[in-house]
Amino acid sequence: MDMKFNDLKEKHLKLKRTQWQLREKLQNNAHDLFREYSESLSLPSDTWKDAQGNAYRYVEVGIWKQPGEFELTTFPRLQMDEDYRLNFVISTTLDDSPVTGGYRQGISISLWYDQSILRAAVGSGDDTAYFQVSPQPGGFFEVCAAIKALINTAMVRATPSAILA
Repeated sequence: MDMKFNDLKEKHLKLKRTQWQLREKLQNNAHDLFREYSESLSLPSDTWKDAQGNAYRYVEVGIWKQPGEFELTTFPRLQMDEDYRLNFVISTTLDDSPVTGGYRQGISISLWYDQSILRAAVGSGDDTAYFQVSPQPGGFFEVCAAIKALINTAMVRATPSAILA
């Protein structure tokens, strides 16, 4: 096969376009998951307020800046890794008290396509659960349930085993 520079250049441009389209599609999927998860919580509102009147969202999307350090990020800024997976965190505020509020629990999420099938991994390490996501409305139902189950598990693990009288 006699390849010329322009052939290689075109191939490279096609690769970049395909990567960009995939990233955009995964970002849209992440937004759909975020919306479906937020709606499934039956939140009292989208935001809660601290004692100074500052409003904070109950559910946020971001990344782990360092282990255990959540950084708020917008969907368009979420990047794919070298395996073409979109990795991000969904963080849920669990304490919305104006005085003590702000405690939140973050759950790692990974979305990717296996051929034309959307897949999701929820959690990390031994607690990771894998799902095939239905393209139908409500297709993230199992993923949302897994996020809630992992938050619940984290609370159970953090509960002291001593019984106080």
